[in-house]
Amino acid sequence: MNESRLQQLLDKYLQGQCTAEETKLLHRFYESFPEEQPDMFDMWLSEKKIYKGIRQKIAEKERQQYRQHKLKSAKSYKLLKIAASILIIIGIGFGSYLAYTVAPVPAIAWMEKTTRKGQRATITLMDGTKVYLNANSKISFPEQFSADKREVILEGEAFFEVARNVESPFTIQSGDLTTTVLGTSFNIRSFAGEPRVVSVATGKVKVNVHNMAGPSEVFLTPNQQAFYNGQLSKKEIDINQYIAWKDKIIRFDEVTLAEAAVVLENWFNVSIQIKGENISQCKINGQYINENLTNILESFRHILGIQYQINDGQNLIIEGKGCNS
Repeated sequence: MNESRLQQLLDKYLQGQCTAEETKLLHRFYESFPEEQPDMFDMWLSEKKIYKGIRQKIAEKERQQYRQHKLKSAKSYKLLKIAASILIIIGIGFGSYLAYTVAPVPAIAWMEKTTRKGQRATITLMDGTKVYLNANSKISFPEQFSADKREVILEGEAFFEVARNVESPFTIQSGDLTTTVLGTSFNIRSFAGEPRVVSVATGKVKVNVHNMAGPSEVFLTPNQQAFYNGQLSKKEIDINQYIAWKDKIIRFDEVTLAEAAVVLENWFNVSIQIKGENISQCKINGQYINENLTNILESFRHILGIQYQINDGQNLIIEGKGCNS
């Protein structure tokens, strides 16, 4: 029964115009309040008990009046006024209850953490999940997770150590991919203009592709990777190649100089120009632990025979004629 209908019945009850059915409806409504309620209903319960007692007195008086064929006495009318007043109070309380229960749930605030080129960050989310955010990346997450799901949005690259919670799956939206886990560790690389890559270190991960014809879901276990570049595929990998960055290690395993240049641009916040297509596809293997840019470039010079020049501390030119054998 809504507040408007309740008020209408109360007005009719005061004027003695309620039908037998309406009177029963009004009585059933107040009888419907459970006896066991939270504290917010305690006032209503006490009012309900008073209402019951008054109603019983009125009913007894009316029976007496019926037997005596008399009109309502001033006493019964007074009792009726008291009952009506209580009904109005309860009605106001009920209206407040309706307003409380239908009030919109306040929106949960979302937060962002962003890293620039040359910058990395470690974030601990409210559920205990640890996120290692690589350079030139952004993660968005709610101020508080709901009870049945934990969702974040990633742009760029991050390594996740997800706190286990079987009742609340952890999902990462990264471009066209949705990665879902209960508790595990894995790396996601999702830069604009590049293939989307999910690489698993521990546990089991499900990866979905949105709006795709054909296979759109894969399950990954340790040392497996989902690769999406218009089509979703799965392969075996050496996970250390994809997560070394979080330990300040730059690792190149058969990558081209052009691919290595992108890594160095993000890592050191520089702009790199390669002159000569012959050298851009030269392959590099190497591991650099907390090395500076100059030492890495010197390594490239010995491996590939390239020459390099750094202008203004941030603009780098690499030149060469070909790859050393």
